[in-house]
Amino acid sequence: MVAALVAIVVLAVVIYLGALYFQRLNNARISAIEDITAKIEANSQEDELAAISKLNLTGESLAAFEELDKSYRALINRELPFLVERLKDVKEANQHFSFPTVKSDLETLEAKGAAANMAFTKIIKQIKQIKQQTDQHQQNIDSLQTKYQEIRKKLLAKNFSYGPAITRLEAALADLEKDFKEYENIAENGDYVKADKALAKLKDDTKTLEVALKQIPPIYQKLHNVYPDQLTDLKDALAKMQEEKYLFKENMTAKLADLDQQSQALTTALTKLDLETAKLLEKELGHQIEAAYTVFEEEYTAREKVEAKTKFYADFIEHAEKQERRLSLELDRLGQNYTLNNDEKARERQLAEQLKEIHAAYTSYQAALMTDGVIYSQIWQQMEQAFSDLKAIEEEQGRINDGVANLWKEEKQAWEAVNQFNLDLAKYRRDLEKLNLPGLQTEYLDYYYRVKDEVDAVYQSLDHVKIDMAAITKDLIDTQADLDALEEKTKDIVDSSSLTEEMLQYSNRYRNRYPEVAQAYQQAKKLFSEDYDYVAALDTIAQAVDKVEPGAYDKVSARYHKRQQG
Repeated sequence: MVAALVAIVVLAVVIYLGALYFQRLNNARISAIEDITAKIEANSQEDELAAISKLNLTGESLAAFEELDKSYRALINRELPFLVERLKDVKEANQHFSFPTVKSDLETLEAKGAAANMAFTKIIKQIKQIKQQTDQHQQNIDSLQTKYQEIRKKLLAKNFSYGPAITRLEAALADLEKDFKEYENIAENGDYVKADKALAKLKDDTKTLEVALKQIPPIYQKLHNVYPDQLTDLKDALAKMQEEKYLFKENMTAKLADLDQQSQALTTALTKLDLETAKLLEKELGHQIEAAYTVFEEEYTAREKVEAKTKFYADFIEHAEKQERRLSLELDRLGQNYTLNNDEKARERQLAEQLKEIHAAYTSYQAALMTDGVIYSQIWQQMEQAFSDLKAIEEEQGRINDGVANLWKEEKQAWEAVNQFNLDLAKYRRDLEKLNLPGLQTEYLDYYYRVKDEVDAVYQSLDHVKIDMAAITKDLIDTQADLDALEEKTKDIVDSSSLTEEMLQYSNRYRNRYPEVAQAYQQAKKLFSEDYDYVAALDTIAQAVDKVEPGAYDKVSARYHKRQQG
């Protein structure tokens, strides 16, 4: 029984505590909604709306304001009182723990409170926008009024700076004034939505006029003060240069006439206030005038260069032609006695053709000077190329001349070389004959007579009426190499045979005591007397003696070479 009572008490306590928890939770939700209603009540927008209503709004602006005012009235007079009254009922129900009813009503009131808060925030934002529009439009009126006065003042004070554009500028200013008054009327009537559209156009037109006032004066200043004088200067210069027989790469008379037309087109563009076209035309006109000056300056400078170098040009041609005649005669003379292997005559003829072309160009230039005149810049280019070509021609003439100038010296040297070859051959023969050798090997004799035939062949080549020095020089080089080899072979025979005889005599002191020396002696004698192999004979006896008396050969050889040098 007691336990049951305790359980009932505990359950009652739990239920009571739960009820208190839900009651507090609901109170918090009710307070949040009350905060919204309190904020709306504390931030009344009556004064702001009253101030706006005095602005005499019209059109779309008035319609927007009326919708705004209607929304605010609905919020303050209907939605807000409903929330306040219903919150009282919900609070009372919450105090009596009528939670199902409270739950349903709170969900509805929270949604309405959030909607009321959002509507109030939107109303405040729209009120600020209207106020900002009002302030901004007033600022725009003041700013545009200032700009308009500045433009008007500038046009009146400096109308001379705008030339043919002044009529269109004044018309544009009148249109601007008309648009400005229209904008003022719309703004003063309070139709700020419509005023925004008018303002955008007014700003664009004002900006366009400001840009025109800034860009036109420098264009017109050049059109009126600079280009006419320059065109007159160019026409005077052209007339004078034509009298002095200047010619040009293009028709400068037509060119200057075209510049006059461009100047007129620029005037037309300014008259129509077509600034983009005017800027392009002014830039192109300035460029073309500068280009015309460049053409005249180029031709004038070129004439000075041409006249300064004309005598040098003629002298250069004359000198090269004189060199050419001398070279041609020299090649003809040398060609009778020598074979020319490097196309000297063909190269000389090619140089002669080049000189003819250069001379013809010079003659043509001189003839043109006496008749219609010349384009001096082209003549100067031709001169510069001719100077380069003439320099190259004379250098080539020099190379050809140098290549053939020493042919007679080369012939003389070749004769001297052949004679020396014969003397050398005779000397080698005498050197061998003095030794009274039993004979010479076929290999040496063949080589000796081959070299002698080579010397005779060179001699025969030199003994012709017309000789080929290039081929002879090659033969001389080959023959000299073979002669040097023959000299070495001859020296080997002389030295080997002489040393063999001395070593045979030296070996007599050992021949009776050493059979190997005696055997080597007999073998060396055979190689010497029968085979004529003097090098092998020397090796045979020298090795045998060195075995019984080391260094014997070196001692005999040293004595021999000392005698030869002495």
